[in-house]
Amino acid sequence: MSTSPVSGRIGEITASFRQASALLGGTRSFAATLAGASGGGPVLDLSSAGTSARTVAVGPQRQTAGSRPLTRLYDPASLPPAAGSGWEQLLPERAQPWIGAIENAAAANGVDPRLLASLVWTESAFRADAVSPVGAQGLAQLMPGTAAGLGVDPSDPIQNLEGGARYLAGQLSAFGRVDLALAAYNAGPGRVRQSGGVPNIAETQAYVRIVTDRYERLLGANQ
Repeated sequence: MSTSPVSGRIGEITASFRQASALLGGTRSFAATLAGASGGGPVLDLSSAGTSARTVAVGPQRQTAGSRPLTRLYDPASLPPAAGSGWEQLLPERAQPWIGAIENAAAANGVDPRLLASLVWTESAFRADAVSPVGAQGLAQLMPGTAAGLGVDPSDPIQNLEGGARYLAGQLSAFGRVDLALAAYNAGPGRVRQSGGVPNIAETQAYVRIVTDRYERLLGANQ
């Protein structure tokens, strides 16, 4: 049977993830959307990610496609207001029951709710029962060790979102940039520091690109 370009890409990224899994750290989460969660969990939809090359290294570079630089400093005060923009309507139907909890977790941790929603969309496709092949759980795909360190129960959807928001806020504080914070969420902060930017791992670079694409779409809701 022939392999489609999308299937081949998923296989390529999944293989890269498995090869590097011992070194990555972070939430070990994106495998849930790549390989599918237990019980018929989500599979990554690459159609919204596009194929345009983007710059993700540290430095003054900007995206080669899209309207916003991946390397911008994270400054919530400079963002278009989320309230009243209708960004929630751009999310899939499965997201709707979780919007209030996402907004609450984001507000409690000083994170833009649109960024947290974009992360959860990519991590679990808004499935509270998602479990990755490596054991990451729930909406924000927290590994048990990460959840324990955050003091949350990953099997509780509200606590899972709280833990994910808190971990993301920590990475935004540590790295100051959306792309690096997302890379740290996926690959671990140690790997980001070691590489001096978004690690040269296909899975992590795809993750950063997809979350950012979705985030930019939600940011554009009120334009």
